[in-house]
Amino acid sequence: MLNSLLYSLQDFNLAHPSNSLRVSSQIKVLEALDQDLRERLLRDHRQLAIPPSHQLIFQSDWGSETYVIVEGIAKARSLTLAGEEVVISLMGSGALIGDLALLSPEPIRSVDVVALTAVTLLKLRDGALKEALESSATALALIAGLQAQRLKVLGERLMLMHEDATTRLLATLLELARLNGPADDPHQPIPAISQNEIAVIAGLSRGTTSTLINKLRSNGTLENGVEGLRFATLAPLQRRGLLPTIPPPPG
Repeated sequence: MLNSLLYSLQDFNLAHPSNSLRVSSQIKVLEALDQDLRERLLRDHRQLAIPPSHQLIFQSDWGSETYVIVEGIAKARSLTLAGEEVVISLMGSGALIGDLALLSPEPIRSVDVVALTAVTLLKLRDGALKEALESSATALALIAGLQAQRLKVLGERLMLMHEDATTRLLATLLELARLNGPADDPHQPIPAISQNEIAVIAGLSRGTTSTLINKLRSNGTLENGVEGLRFATLAPLQRRGLLPTIPPPPG
């Protein structure tokens, strides 16, 4: 089996190590760490740029390298025995990749990680995360919090698979919009990925996905903006419980 991290110059654009303070200011997940720990964690890191559809990590490979997404969206996925793709989670800015192998008894990758869009990420120095976990209770709490959030999101995804097709598609488009930038804003444009990719994430057929997207365009839920497809209104998401309903200001 190919090692999950065989780089080639045509696959990756390696920049020189960036200034740690500048980089850490771009990643909200690191804000909980004190400055000294952030600098040690990011010392001698490398910044990588990978294109859409590039597979960064291969399931069942050995490896303990860890990464942090600076910009872009990646997916964690597995393949069934029949070769069908199951998307387990989506990851955006601030997501940590590869830490499960580090925390496991053996450093074996539990999922594939594939770029959905162009992704900029940091490859941490070998042993950097392990050193941080061994020396800082704050780092341990941060990782525990990330794992808890992953379990919560996975539970929500499992429950979503029992909803109707429109709800599943709306939830998928909402997650893609919120991950498509640092602001966690549902009004952000939905990244320009294929409808087939959207269908796989939502657990729908390609035909159903295409039909529903056209329907959502025609009823005014989605619109084509300057930067691409986006939500024109959040009301359908709120009615289905995918977003909280914000009460109007008192008159």
